[in-house]
Parts: sequence; structure tokens; C-alpha cells
Amino acid sequence: MAKKNKKVVKFHKTSYLNIGIIIFLIIFIYMVYNIFLYFTTKQIAVYEVSQGTITQNHTFTGVILRDEKVFTAEKSGYINYYNKDASKLGVGSYVYSIDETGDFYKQIRAQNDGKLFSEKDSYQKLEKTAANYVLEYSDETFYQVYSFQYDMQAGLMEAINESTLTSLENEQGSHSGLYTCQAEEPGIVVYNTDGLEEVTIENFTKDIFDQSAHVKQNLMAKEQVNAGEPAFKLITNEIWDLIIPIENEQLASELKKESNIKVKFKKDNSTAWGASEIVEQEGGLYLTLNFQNSVVRFAADRYLEVELLVSDINGLKIPNTALTEKNFFVIPKEFLTKGGNNNSNGVMRRYKNEDGETITEFAPVTVVEETIDKYYIAGNVLREGDMVLKTDSKDIYPLDEIISLQGVYMANHGYSIFRKVEILFQNEEYTIVNTGTSYGISLYDHIVLDASTTQENQIIR
Repeated sequence: MAKKNKKVVKFHKTSYLNIGIIIFLIIFIYMVYNIFLYFTTKQIAVYEVSQGTITQNHTFTGVILRDEKVFTAEKSGYINYYNKDASKLGVGSYVYSIDETGDFYKQIRAQNDGKLFSEKDSYQKLEKTAANYVLEYSDETFYQVYSFQYDMQAGLMEAINESTLTSLENEQGSHSGLYTCQAEEPGIVVYNTDGLEEVTIENFTKDIFDQSAHVKQNLMAKEQVNAGEPAFKLITNEIWDLIIPIENEQLASELKKESNIKVKFKKDNSTAWGASEIVEQEGGLYLTLNFQNSVVRFAADRYLEVELLVSDINGLKIPNTALTEKNFFVIPKEFLTKGGNNNSNGVMRRYKNEDGETITEFAPVTVVEETIDKYYIAGNVLREGDMVLKTDSKDIYPLDEIISLQGVYMANHGYSIFRKVEILFQNEEYTIVNTGTSYGISLYDHIVLDASTTQENQIIR
């Protein structure tokens, strides 16, 4: 019987690569790399350009300027007025009387004792004045309490003096110390002063807009007056002006295009058209509005809150953070040429290298704006002081004219490209830019939300 061969022969295992593991490792490394980039690279947010409107809140407080004359008292004594505040007077109308002894004054007061509000309208006027003050009160405008005091006192004196004119005509001859003042010219009588009566469009200063420094001084509140003190003032012309400070230069530029502006007066919600002009005074910009009538409506007011009824601005709406500025070289159009592998826009650039050798080469450029005879260009290799050559000519033009343009970085192609914008209007958060601007942006373009986070030609992840 033959013996079995118990010798075991060992076979060497053949090693081979597992393709699945290799692919998994590649994907894993790629994911780790991208996660690393995500947390270490500065993120660039993108904004889609949309059509929009900025509703303009053009509510301002302006200063009224008009032809005013202040008349002083001729005598000292007790004074009585015979017309309502901010009412029209004709020549020869009684304005006030002064009683040197006080007898006539006491007689008039005695006649009105207990009968002050026999007329319902007198009480309702005072009630309305108090209600308006309460509704409009704020801590920031506490100084207006003096104006409220003036209005109440003026209303009270009007109620007292309405019936005194008849007594004046009956008693004038029986009182030796009684003097009367009659209007020498027609106008609107006002019983307050504020120190701004001599201010005009030509000589006003910015301090006239400080309401706390020009509070109305009530003349009707005085029982007695000294000779030479203001007694009343007369508005002698229907034409008046309203001056409004404009701090927004962009708004001032828009308003400068208008010759007439419609305004709404907040006091009574009435509207009127005023001839408009933007003027510069003491380094500030001001809107002046000239009105030809209705001066009596606001005769007792100096400060007037108005709303400018101008149309809203429409266009492409972008955030202010997207705006940036960039400098560009300006060259005549005939110096722009074509060249390079892509037959792109460029110039023939001549410069000296570090060794002092004169080099002439084609340099690709980007055109961002054009005028009738010039292009605004930018190129990575262009430097101020370089020369550009005109093809088929010996003409040379130096790159020494530089202009700055406002624009945004467009991100449609995955990297940032500067595009200029024409600003129509701007508020604290958004800007409205013109549509259809050559070399500009269009509706639904993607732009960098914050221009400070990128630079031109940077890849946007």
C-alpha cells in the first residue's frame, strides 16, 4: 500500500488594490479639504439685483421769511389791542390804545368780568389750542411750552378785547391820558416777535433753525408797556419764503433739477406750489420755496413743518454695502486696439523694465465707461506713467489721466468683475441705480453683497 504524501505546500496570496477603498479615501480627503476651506476662507455673500423703489420721506421743518415791520409803543401805560392776532388791517384801523392812568383799562376789565366766555367760540378756541399742544408734546421740544403759553394768552386777550373797540370810540374823548394807534398802511397784524424779523434770503445763517433760541415773545400778554418797546408787527407783503436745510447731498442734487415743488403743510394739511431753488450758505445746502399768496394762513408762525411731494425713485435696488470705488485710466478711443490669443480689447503699452530697457507689448484691458471720444480702462499690468501707442501711427499717449467711478462687483461668472453704476437716490440702507447703464449691471445680476470682502478677479466660492 503506497504511502500518502503528507507534505503541505503553502501558496503565497496575491495582494491587490481595492478600488472602492481608494475612491472612498479620495472622496473623504476632498470633503475634509473643502470643510477646511469653508471654515478658514472668508465667505463672500452674493445679492441678486432687483427692481425696486425707495419711498422718500421728505418731511422737514422750515423757517418762514417775509416782509415784517416791528412798531414800538409811543407812550408808556396800560395797553389794549383791538384786532385778532394774524388778522388783516386796513389803513386807519385801530391797532391798540395806551392808557397812561389805567382808568380806561380798569373800566374795560370790569365790563368783561364774568363775561369772558359768554361766546362759545372763544372757549372752543382755547380748548383746541390746549388739545393740540398735548397731542404734539415731546421731551425734545419742551421749549415749545412757551409758544403754548403765548397762544393761550393771545387767545385770552382776544376774547377780552373783542368788545373794547366800541368802548374806545365812546370813551376816547373823556380820558385825557388815553392814546390810540391806527395803522398807517395795510397789512397783517401780529402780536409776537422772535428776533428774526430782519432776516432775508440773502443774509440768513444756519442758527435761525434753532427753535429754542428764537421763541416767540408774546406782546398781548403784557398789561403794561414802556415807550419804545415793541407793540406789534405788520406783515406788508403777500409774498413769502420758506427755507429748509437739506443735509443729504444726493437729495439736494435731485431737488436742484426742479423749478417748482408741491408741498403739504402739516399744520392744516393744505398744499401749495412753491418756486424752488437750492442755495449754498455757510457751507450748507438749503431749499428755498417762494410762495405768492396765503401769507395770512401762517402769519403767526415762524417754523413750519412741511412735506415735499416729490415722486419716488425707481430703478435697480442694491444695498449700500455693495458699493465701491475704483480708479481708471482715460485714453482717447483711437488708442484702443485688439490683440492677444482671444482678440480681446487692449492697448500697445510702452514702458521701461528694471534694467532700463524700453519694452513695447500688447496689454489686455477692460473698458468700463466711454464718452464721445474717450474710454475709461483698467488693466492688471498698466501703471501710471506708461505710454500707449496708436496702431499704424507714431502717436503716443501717456497714462496720466485717472478718474474714479462708483460701482459694484458682479459675480455672475464665479469671480468678481467691477461694473459701474449711476446712483439715482440713496438712503441709509439701499441705493437706487439707473437701469440700462452701458457697462453696468442689469436686473437679476448677482453682485457681491459687501464690496469690502473681495477684490476684482477674485474667485467667489
